[in-house]
Amino acid sequence: MKTKQRLRLVLILMLSVVVQAACSNAAGACPTPTSETKLLTNAEEGYCLLYPAEYSATLPHYIVINPTIGFGDGPGDAWLLIATAPASGRTAAQIVDEQIAALGEGFNITRLEVEVDGEQAVVVDGLPAQDSARNVFIVHNDRLYNLIFMPWYPNAADPTALENLYASVMDTLHFMP
Repeated sequence: MKTKQRLRLVLILMLSVVVQAACSNAAGACPTPTSETKLLTNAEEGYCLLYPAEYSATLPHYIVINPTIGFGDGPGDAWLLIATAPASGRTAAQIVDEQIAALGEGFNITRLEVEVDGEQAVVVDGLPAQDSARNVFIVHNDRLYNLIFMPWYPNAADPTALENLYASVMDTLHFMP
């Protein structure tokens, strides 16, 4: 009788481990696309996300999402460049502090700390660049992810396309193991 009870206990424990593993994999999975979104996966850089279905994504290391399929400087309403680099033990806030300090005085830079897929992120507006951009700096597994949304004109008459892209990416960005 004791052998049967032990066998049952072992079986129950094994099943609970399998169920926990299945649940954690489901929770850690990439988001599921809908009729209004597409899935972008970059396994090499370790992320996946959803973006509006009317956009296109090209070039794996220089990703531009815009309504026109084509190279990065093609016409479009909204672009997203995702650049990655080693974080070298720094947090997203430390990296942003370094970049702002290197610029010196005279820039109207704003920053906001948020959370993206469980990681600290810093949203920065006003960094000098060729085009007006909103930068989002995130560090995950000692890798810096810099999401650059362009052209970022918050006072534009109709910034809907870029705001929709920004909201979709920020809500669905997932870091893969």
